[in-house]
Amino acid sequence: MGSVSCYREVYYMIIHADGKQRDELREEWVPVKVLGSQGVTNIEELLAVKAPSISFRTNRCSQWEGAGSWILLDFGKELCGGIRMVTRAVEGSVASLAKWRLTFGESVTEACSSIGEKNATNDHSPRDFEVLTPGMSDLSFGQTGFRFVRIELLNDVNVLLQSVFAVSLLPVFDREATITTNDPLVNDIIKTAAYTLKLCFQNGYVWDGIKRDRLVWCGDLHPELITSMYLFGDTPNIVNSLDFLRAETPADEWVNNIPSYSAWWVVNLCDYCQITGNMEYFNQNRDYALAVLDHINRSIGDDGVMRITDGAGMEYFLDWSTHQQPDAPYGVAALLRLTAERFLKMEENADCRDILRKLEHYLAQDTVLKPVRAFQVLAGRNDPSDVPMLQAGGAAGMSTFMSYYILTAIAKAGGTDMLEMLKAYYGGMLSRGATSFWEDFDIDWLEGSGRIDEFPAEGQKDIHGDFGKYCYIKFRHSLCHGWSSGVLAFIIEYIFGVTVTDGGKTVTVKPHPLGLTDLEASIPLPDGWLQVAIHGDSVEVTAPEGTTVIR
Repeated sequence: MGSVSCYREVYYMIIHADGKQRDELREEWVPVKVLGSQGVTNIEELLAVKAPSISFRTNRCSQWEGAGSWILLDFGKELCGGIRMVTRAVEGSVASLAKWRLTFGESVTEACSSIGEKNATNDHSPRDFEVLTPGMSDLSFGQTGFRFVRIELLNDVNVLLQSVFAVSLLPVFDREATITTNDPLVNDIIKTAAYTLKLCFQNGYVWDGIKRDRLVWCGDLHPELITSMYLFGDTPNIVNSLDFLRAETPADEWVNNIPSYSAWWVVNLCDYCQITGNMEYFNQNRDYALAVLDHINRSIGDDGVMRITDGAGMEYFLDWSTHQQPDAPYGVAALLRLTAERFLKMEENADCRDILRKLEHYLAQDTVLKPVRAFQVLAGRNDPSDVPMLQAGGAAGMSTFMSYYILTAIAKAGGTDMLEMLKAYYGGMLSRGATSFWEDFDIDWLEGSGRIDEFPAEGQKDIHGDFGKYCYIKFRHSLCHGWSSGVLAFIIEYIFGVTVTDGGKTVTVKPHPLGLTDLEASIPLPDGWLQVAIHGDSVEVTAPEGTTVIR
């Protein structure tokens, strides 16, 4: 994550859309590095830690010499927010206004791009725009995901710019898990996954991304939900997100306009209630879940053929890497079977029995895409070809959304390569300067590419601006996406071997260290903390009073 430190932290109360007040943290960051400049002197003052108030001492300001002056700042890590510009003086203009172009970027090259260049956009949160500052002003601009900012003076004035702070907003949780191993790379992956997810907890909901996709996507919510339950326990953001999706979607329509995402809504409800034991919430949502299950069941013929006709081109969407591929319906069928199984853990249901019976034949098909095969395994497939297929090529064929399911499926099928795969995949992003995990990543992008915090050398590929696919091509690609945090859930569930059910009244701990020798975790449960310490062959477990631990 790097050795960056913020200038100050301010806790404050904010009232969210649900009418509830919660603590949030406003961090102000001083730039850690200047990556380039023109026409700006006394630059070191922008890197200095100073009081965030306008000063009359002009020698503590950077000096900007007319139109075309610019500077490129690195704040050291991915942030969610904008910048605060403290302007001491503007000279040379009757109106005494400085006109600036601000370009935010999750990579150096994105911060130096113009709209349309390599698919650079202002989608969902403007990151390239113009602003005005007068002298003796303290103003904040921007609300996006970023690490780098290019600031350019557009009009012919001289400016004394005292400070530029990055302002980042983070949630404050009553409890937060601690998870460590003897492997420094695994520890970095754990910390980065947790930070990625925390950044996406915004405005009382769980966003999928902080630059783009500042939305509640129901399928994407599942790895976010599972990971957050282990990291932070029960948070309002999860319930708010589920409530929002239910409220805006009649049960005979599809959540997020994607048929499979209605199934994910039921899975999310069941997993949330199993881990928290919040049966009151389950009962409040039971009728909606039953209506969704009925809608799904009616979309499957008695002959076992899915006939989803109102999905607006997303009828058989599991994830982008499988979208409109021949394997896609098999992946969706497996997800629907998982949905039925999840609900049957809560209560008996005839629609669920029908779904399981009618879709069983989809499990036998030999598929070629890892996400689809993973869901088939998770839904009950058991074939000798599964492990070789899922482990073939190591991390090749993984995606940040699907990594949790692929790794979990390999474990369920009896594979052994999961640690090497997750280290290669998530370590690959870290090796390119990531401080949060991305919307997507392909292990092949590593060949011949540079880091996101450096300009590509001659002959190097730009890992942000030259890659990407589907809806996230080149700079439109988000480098902080909550769904990529699911690797942390896998580490807790399989490597530490922790499964929480019955609202934390029953916890199973059956570790699979995969060669790691020293592991410790302190995980929040509804009634206290679960502590697991693994040192060699020794496994020590401490749980709250009243919790049954199965070993």
